[in-house]
Amino acid sequence: MSKAVVYTGADPEEGIGGDVGEWQEDEEVTDVTIADGVTEIKEAAFHGCKGLTNLSFLKNSAITTIGRGAFARSGITTLQWTECVRKIGYAAFYECEDLRTIEGLGCEEMGVGCFALCTLLQSMKGWPASMTVIPGCCFQDCTGMTTVDCDLSHVTSIGVDDEGDHAFWNCTSLLPPSLSAGDADPAAVLAYLKSKSFLERAPLRYAVYASIRRARDQEGRKVAERRKASPLAAAMAKLPPDMNRVIVEFLFGEVPR
Repeated sequence: MSKAVVYTGADPEEGIGGDVGEWQEDEEVTDVTIADGVTEIKEAAFHGCKGLTNLSFLKNSAITTIGRGAFARSGITTLQWTECVRKIGYAAFYECEDLRTIEGLGCEEMGVGCFALCTLLQSMKGWPASMTVIPGCCFQDCTGMTTVDCDLSHVTSIGVDDEGDHAFWNCTSLLPPSLSAGDADPAAVLAYLKSKSFLERAPLRYAVYASIRRARDQEGRKVAERRKASPLAAAMAKLPPDMNRVIVEFLFGEVPR
């Protein structure tokens, strides 16, 4: 059975684990509409809503804040972020065991343990340019995470929680054992991740991407859409096959791997 609800932003009566909001632990909730004027998803509002698999309803809303544990242990599988969200609370998406992708993450403040125990999350795709610190235990126990597909050049440190555990504690598929341990040196973890991030891993590809973007913009249309060979297309024909594949992937908007 599915259930469509209207979220009005009513204040919770208690903290996490108590009678918070109208739909906490309601596994039948599948669709949500945000009432006009609502700017915050309150604490634990959809905690444990296993039937709620996506947050597309945030796209057309004015939500700026996602509260503590708001979607913890829910059934979401994908986060297509919305620019209006500026703050994500403590453990907001904690133990979302079906969450696989996070794209377009953008905010100015993020609490500890936001995505902890999201064991199927495979990649960290993007990190907000306004945030120079990755909060403590942010990706704790994300054991399925294997790659960092983003630019970490602006990140200055990795935070730790009150017990001293760093942001990527027990990310055993991403980090070597010495760095996935809770007491690992956060600076060493960050240095390792930067060495594995996309920009560090493939600077040549990024240079090619930038060049092709400029050429495409100057010509006013994609090479793939042109009927006759242009100087750019002719030049592409002379490149190694692997480089051509990279360029074609870029022209069609694919994220490089």
